Amino acid sequence: IKPDICVYPNGCEPSSPNCDVSATEIIIEFKWSPSHNAFCHPGADSLVSQMEKGMDTLGQIMSYTAAQLGTQFCTHVFSVLIVCDCAQIIRWDREGAIVTSTINYNNEPDLADFFHHY
Repeated sequence: IKPDICVYPNGCEPSSPNCDVSATEIIIEFKWSPSHNAFCHPGADSLVSQMEKGMDTLGQIMSYTAAQLGTQFCTHVFSVLIVCDCAQIIRWDREGAIVTSTINYNNEPDLADFFHHY
């Protein structure tokens, strides 16, 4: 797998230059076009985007999460999807996912707060 950013615990160095999902704590994925957003805005009929590129993004981040949960003995993992100037934090477990509302990280401190408290 090739996520954009893998965040490792303090003092843990990856075993290879590629992503080591067995040691990764958080995976961050960047998308530069709103059409690639996997999630819809509040008020939409569905949380999940029905656009083809959005579904592709959802499949991509789900595969990263499946690999991470499959190699670690943990109850849940977090990932972050950043689309343009907005982010969403996702808490995954073996039953599904909880997605935050859209965070405009240039104007709201929520994403920085998440990383500060993590």
